Formats: sequence, C-alpha cells, structure tokens
Amino acid sequence: MEVDGESGMGGQRSVRALARGVAAALLGGLLGAVLTRALMRVIVVVAEGTPTFTWSGLAFIALFYVAFLTPGAVALAWSRARWPMFVFGAGAVAIPVQATGIAQTDLEAVGPLSAGQWVALSALFVAMAAVYALQAAIVYRVARSARRGRPAESAVPVGAGGRQPGG
Repeated sequence: MEVDGESGMGGQRSVRALARGVAAALLGGLLGAVLTRALMRVIVVVAEGTPTFTWSGLAFIALFYVAFLTPGAVALAWSRARWPMFVFGAGAVAIPVQATGIAQTDLEAVGPLSAGQWVALSALFVAMAAVYALQAAIVYRVARSARRGRPAESAVPVGAGGRQPGG
C-alpha cells in the first residue's frame, strides 16, 4: 500500500543511490586498476623481474577494486550521515592492504635488491599510494555528487538574529 507516493519515491531514491554508487565504484575501480597495473609493471622492471601482462590479470584487479569500493560508494550515495564513511573507508583501505601483501610476496621472489632499486621502488610505492588516494577521492566525489545543482535544504538566508529571513 502506497501512502502519498512515499513508496515510489523511496524506491526511486534507492535505485538512484545504487546506480550512482555502482557507477562511482566502476569509474574509480577501473581507473585505479589501469594506473596501478602500469605502476606494477614499472615496479617489476625496477626489481629486475620478468614483466608480464594479461588481460585477465587486469580484469581481476579491476573486479577486486570495484567489489571492495561498491558497498561504500552505494552507502555514500544513499546517506549524507557519517556511517557511510566507515563502510567506504573499510573498502578503500582493504585495497592497499591487500596490494601490500601481494607486493611483498612478489618482491621476495625476485631476490635481494640494491639500495638504488629500493630508492626507485620507494618512489613508486608513494605513486601507488597516490593512485589509491585518487581512486578513493573519485569514488567519493561521484557517489556524493547527486545533490549538486539542487537547492540547499535551507535556501532561505537568515538574518543576524538567526530567526528572521535576511533582507
């Protein structure tokens, strides 16, 4: 039973939040996957490993990023409260944590590295962190972008007393 159209409006709001959240996660996840995959290749070259590329590997990275970013992106699109930041933050932080574990395993397999290699790798690791931050910022902005261009809830200017409309 629909009361004053609330059911339909709530359903539309849910669909819009889901669509915006998934779109944000896809955009950030795909961009992040391409950039981090390029950096991973450079890291392997600096570490004197054998660089390889597969489309399935890139697709797995993108899928992983999107899967971890989607719940938080949908939550951000759904609510302006603070709780979505915790959901989003958990997913966004899980990505570099997993990447660190994978990188550690991969670099151990390459062998001992020189001081020069470590300097170059350190710069590349900072670049990776910047990509993860950029990815999270993009997802956040896209997920929260729905209300841009709409009038603010309190669009009436308030006078110095705080109760009278400004004039």
